[in-house]
Formats: sequence, C-alpha cells, structure tokens
Amino acid sequence: MIEREIWQQLAKELKTKEVMVITGPRQVGKTTTVKWLLEQVKQNKLYLDLTLTSVQTLFEYEDYDNIVNQLKGMGLDFDQRVTIAIDEIQYSKIIPRAIKYLYDHYDIKFILTGSSAFYLKNHFSESLSARKLIFELLPLSFREFLQIQNVKYLPPPANLRQPAKWQFDKYAYETLKSYYDEYIEFGGFPAVAASEGIERKKQMLDTIYSSYINLDVEQLADFRSISDLKRLVSLLGARVGSRLNIDELANIIGLSRPTISTYLAFLEQTYLIRLLPAYSKSADIREKLPKKVYFVDTGIANLNADLSGGAKFENTICHQLARIGKLAFYNVPDGEIDLIVDGKLAIEVKETPTEKFLTTLARRAGKVDIKDYGLVGRQENEKFSHYLWGGMI
Repeated sequence: MIEREIWQQLAKELKTKEVMVITGPRQVGKTTTVKWLLEQVKQNKLYLDLTLTSVQTLFEYEDYDNIVNQLKGMGLDFDQRVTIAIDEIQYSKIIPRAIKYLYDHYDIKFILTGSSAFYLKNHFSESLSARKLIFELLPLSFREFLQIQNVKYLPPPANLRQPAKWQFDKYAYETLKSYYDEYIEFGGFPAVAASEGIERKKQMLDTIYSSYINLDVEQLADFRSISDLKRLVSLLGARVGSRLNIDELANIIGLSRPTISTYLAFLEQTYLIRLLPAYSKSADIREKLPKKVYFVDTGIANLNADLSGGAKFENTICHQLARIGKLAFYNVPDGEIDLIVDGKLAIEVKETPTEKFLTTLARRAGKVDIKDYGLVGRQENEKFSHYLWGGMI
C-alpha cells in the first residue's frame, strides 16, 4: 500500500463537522483510503460496508434514534465524538435522510464513499445540502504509479505555473521512460499497476470495466439497452481528444439525440469519461459549443478502442492535469489549443515537440489573451528542449 497524494488533505478534515464524501471510479482505492483515515482516529470509530444486507437494514429504521441504539450495541459511545465510515453509499437510496438526522442531532463525523457523482446529484445532494464536502479519488498519478512499482527515483514535481522555465529533463526521461510508457498504455488503476505481465494487466482492466457495466450501470441507470451504451463507449474511445458530434453518434447507434446526451452525462458522472468544455468567458457559449471527450483512465480507453500513440498520450496528460485545475480547450481558426488549465495556462500535447509547435501555440494563446503557454512531450527531441516531459507532471 502506498500513501495517496490526497490522503493528508483528507486527514485534515477529520476534525471538522461536515460529512466527508469520497467519490471516484470503482477499484481506485476508496475503501483503502477510508480504512487509512480510520487508522488516524484513536477511538470510538466504526466501519460499515453498505454492500452487506445487514448494514442496509440498519439504516432502514424510520426511528433514527433506534439506529443510534443499534450503533451503541456495536461499541460506539455517543457521549463523545463518533467517527463512522460508510462504504458504497450508492447501495441505499434512503440512507441520506438517516445521515442528515444523525448529523444534526449527534456529534458524528461521517466518512462516506461512492463510485458515482450521478448518485450524489440525483439522490444525495438535497438531503445533505451545505453539510458535506466532496473529494474525488482518481486513478494514480505517475508519481504514485512509480511508488507502486517500488521505483526509488521520483522526479521532482515540475512548476506547472511557469512554463517559460520548462526544460526537457534527460535524466528523468532515460530513467523512467519505460515506466511512463507502461503508465500511458495501461492507465492508473492500482490493481493494474501492481499486476505483472501484459496479459495480467489486460485481464485486470477487463475485470474493472466489467464491474462498471455490471454494477454501476445496472444499479444506477434505467437504460433499455446496455449493448447500446457499450457501443457508445467504443465510439467514444475512437474519438479520444476530439470534439463530439452528438447527432453523428445518435445516427450511428440509432438512438435519439436526447438519449445520447443522457448516456454521455451518465458516463461522465460515473467516472468513465471526462468531457471538456470549450474555453470561453461566457457560460452560455460554453454550454452551446461541442465538448471534447477523454477517458478518466487511459487503460479503459485502450480496452474499448485501438487508440493511436498520440491519442493515448493526450488522454494521459488530460488525466494528469485534471488533478491540478479545471480543464478546457480552445478552437481557433487555424487550429486548436489542446488544453487550457484554469483559463490561465495553454498547453499543446505533442509526442515529439518542436520549436515550430511552440511558435504556433504562442500565436494561438495570444488570440485568447493567455500569457502562459507551453509544450508537453513524450519523446526526446535532441535539437529542441524547451518543453516538459509528460512524466514530470
């Protein structure tokens, strides 16, 4: 087990009153995270797995004070602060009401996990309005991936806010290139990263994706055809890094435009895909323009489509940068800016960057008044070094 980068931030929240909700894809390490957090609490704590029928039954009592009596029987002392972690909250649609009551009437710190923002939006948000803080746990960063691989050398984190100082790090590249290539190919799910051998990694990815289809999709959605949804996922895989044409997707699959839009929203809120808006200072314009599609994990994208090397790399960089800020893209008359971070940093993703690419990016960034811009590359260019190697993010 490695310590995830978000853990220390979560640990600081243990002393606060608000409900801590940890969400993210399946098998990304939410249960491990919760158990680590409970280890930081000295006493008067309890872990509950909501996949168990007995635990679901516990929260079905209409007399919420009776739930407290049941919890007392499990060893909790409500005369002092109590910490309760509940795993997989999406398995009960009625639990938010009980948690709201207990939160308001007792000194309880709740830690909740769930694999779906779809659930939080549709069943959870109103019940705990202003009472919760949501944290996303995503697939491994490259530094976390290296730790799982027991690599001793970890590259110093790059200063992403000063792209003018970016320089290709030859030592980090030569030392870690093979690891980064594996990270790009198979993604950042912990179980996949820890598996040995190509076939074993592919098998683990297939297991994770099957779990998503068989659990999240069937449990949370009411789709008439799962096969249509899986076909849409395959089409999205072939379009990684591209702007979506919803009408085209609807025609190919034979579904209505609203249905495709519903499917896309579900896939995004259950952490399979990431939809990037077009960059604009106007919210109305952002909503009207087509979005670009990426997968939350590159390994899952590879499982569903035969991606080019450039598409795999761009999807990986999108994942790496998503931990840092809000992402968008910008379409200009002579091309496109691949990624814009927080409206302040323009990034072009190239497998082998050149000075010409940097000049073009400078011109495009100037058109949207973005002063900071830089290239991110995958391979070494011996004649040009003014760019950041992707493994440094």
